[in-house]
Amino acid sequence: MFIYREGDPTGNYLIPQASHAWLAWQVAEHWGNRTFARPAPLPETLAAVLLHDCGWTEFDDAPTLGEDGRPCAFDRMPVAEHLAIWRRSVLRCAQYNRYAGLLVASHFAGMAQRKLANLLERGDTASARLSQSFGAEMERLEDSWREQLGADARYRAYLSGPGRLVNANLLDACDRISVFLCASMPSPFEIQVQSAGGETSTVSFETVDDTTWRVHPWPLQGERLRIQCEGRRLAASTFSSQEEFSETMTRAPVVRLVFTLLRSSAVG
Repeated sequence: MFIYREGDPTGNYLIPQASHAWLAWQVAEHWGNRTFARPAPLPETLAAVLLHDCGWTEFDDAPTLGEDGRPCAFDRMPVAEHLAIWRRSVLRCAQYNRYAGLLVASHFAGMAQRKLANLLERGDTASARLSQSFGAEMERLEDSWREQLGADARYRAYLSGPGRLVNANLLDACDRISVFLCASMPSPFEIQVQSAGGETSTVSFETVDDTTWRVHPWPLQGERLRIQCEGRRLAASTFSSQEEFSETMTRAPVVRLVFTLLRSSAVG
């Protein structure tokens, strides 16, 4: 469901997963330079970034409240429901292109593995089994699409090895960057990315102000990147009933949120 952005000086925001994915796509579109590899095939990889959360649309159309009266964001949903949405995202993306679907399946298989570790730590074995089963399902889908695409010269170099790793890592990295920006998480934050030489590099993001971050080392084209998403601005952070929340959502203005990423050596 929505990413819930609290504590912003201008209000609280609900950002649809689709707009979060659009923000991630804007980063991916400008990814790559002498140090960091440009993804290829480019259209399919960018499609994976843009569509990776396309299974959330129905839920973002009718957001609900949690027991604490706060909007029920994506990280507070029941595990079975969350996994079902991830599955729908993968299958919908694959309807556009199987290679894009393969990248999204790989992305959620990795997230399911991290969710599994968290659930086991909390002692929730029933949900852990669901997460483990989902991860295995995604791996089977990946294997199937990899076999189907292996005879196609367009994809052969990107189904395994460095070519696959660059693309899969790009989706993970851009998703994480967008989540951090949308949720206004504390600075600094770091992501792990693949360099052009195949090594893993740590990219750090340091706050300049509420909407600007300096990035080092710089993984993008140019010296700066201005990106945006949209969210509904809410005057309150909690609500007494679902009816009150639904009425507030109907009246809430849609606001464009703008972020700027700067190369560490850039002026301004």
